[in-house]
Amino acid sequence: MMLIDVAEYRPDVADLNTAFTDELLNVLAADGSYIPAPMLAALTAALPARPNGWLSVRSLDGSIRFFVGTNTKLYLLNSTTLAWDDVSQVATTYSATDDVPWCIKAFGNFIIAVNQNDDPQVYEIGTDILFRDLAGSPPRAGIIAIWGDFVALMRLTSNANRVQWSGLNDCEFWTPGTNNSDYQDFPDGGQVQGSTEATNPLILMESAIQRATFVPGSVEIFTFQKIHDKRGAKSPYSIATRGELGFFADEGGFFQIGPDGGITPIGFEKVDRTFFRRMAVSSISRIAGAVDPFYSRVYWVLDYDGDGIFDQMLVYDWQLVKWTVIDVAVVGIFAFATSGYTLDGLDAVSTSLDALPFPLDSKAWQGGAPVLGAFGTDFTLGAFSGVSMEATITSPELGDTAGKVMRTAASYPVVDTADVFVSIGVRMRRGDNVTWLAEQQPSSNTGMVRKRSRARFHRFKTRIPADTVWTHFKGIDVETSEAGSR
Repeated sequence: MMLIDVAEYRPDVADLNTAFTDELLNVLAADGSYIPAPMLAALTAALPARPNGWLSVRSLDGSIRFFVGTNTKLYLLNSTTLAWDDVSQVATTYSATDDVPWCIKAFGNFIIAVNQNDDPQVYEIGTDILFRDLAGSPPRAGIIAIWGDFVALMRLTSNANRVQWSGLNDCEFWTPGTNNSDYQDFPDGGQVQGSTEATNPLILMESAIQRATFVPGSVEIFTFQKIHDKRGAKSPYSIATRGELGFFADEGGFFQIGPDGGITPIGFEKVDRTFFRRMAVSSISRIAGAVDPFYSRVYWVLDYDGDGIFDQMLVYDWQLVKWTVIDVAVVGIFAFATSGYTLDGLDAVSTSLDALPFPLDSKAWQGGAPVLGAFGTDFTLGAFSGVSMEATITSPELGDTAGKVMRTAASYPVVDTADVFVSIGVRMRRGDNVTWLAEQQPSSNTGMVRKRSRARFHRFKTRIPADTVWTHFKGIDVETSEAGSR
């Protein structure tokens, strides 16, 4: 028997007799194995309209709140009924759109919501019951970031090349030149797309990256230095940050940027060519990203046909330096914290414990537990904490380029479940299409798949059905022998 270890997902490179594969679906990377990718399962009632901005926040009193915006309204999740309460400013219909979405951030107990068509809105937890105009006459903007003790606004309606920040520790003070509030215009680099969230942030533009340095007590407040030229974020929504660490998508590739401004092309010769080739330019500008709130993973969702529904999710683990891909049908992804549930409170989700979308020990039920979430196409809020998705793991192609024909007699998938199916892909020449033989389940006695094949090139596909309980897929053992040449 020959063990074929799990292969790294690198569809951009050749997979013949390598440690790479171009076929992988619905798994997450682990050290030396793949693990299940959980399904998205709904937690709430549906919003009355498509969401286009959101925020989960733990307030200073420890409670969890979830805010969301639609084109015309702002909502707050009712943690008792799991329905959505309209908390829009009184007698106000907002003018956000799919192309001019909300950005919502927390600054202490202040929840600030902006889009480029409306005046900035604020909701102070413990004081306000509805949103109101943010005081201080701030400019209309498309993006908010928190820079230590400052609120920064970007993608300004009046000046796309400007960043403007609030007074020191005062999100409702916006008079430039007073109380440390000011602005900075950038002469080149295109419009400002977003920034990391740190006291000394990195500001990503369309084709430049600036480093801002807070200088307490100085006249400038922040100093700015261009650290990258001709490199920036094609999509403002692709920028995903955890503190000083940032990730973004530019034209033709995915990148990681550290607090020192160093850029790593994380998708080069791995996934960039494969996935950017599938997308139209308009789809590239709408790539959306989110950092896992718990694990070292960043997720980007991709809309291939431009219909507003994200079809797939690319997952990059920056500790393992590995990619995977997951099929989805969502309108946005984000990290959020759940409010927590008692057994009685679970009745709002389902009247039957057997019908709950997650196991009772899932983090989704634990108050304040960080999870990755999304809005489904039915506009319900869900968490990726459900049962395992159907996983497909394919080996590299193996073969002798000198013409030797190989015969296989049996294979043994190295995974901790018997509910698994194996199929063999064969071809005589690399220019031929791969022919997949009928898949077969392992013997209940031996765990072996007794399937014979004869070809110059072989690959082995393992399929694990949805809702199967398993923890690690390590590889597949294959029994092979020479069959001569032809």
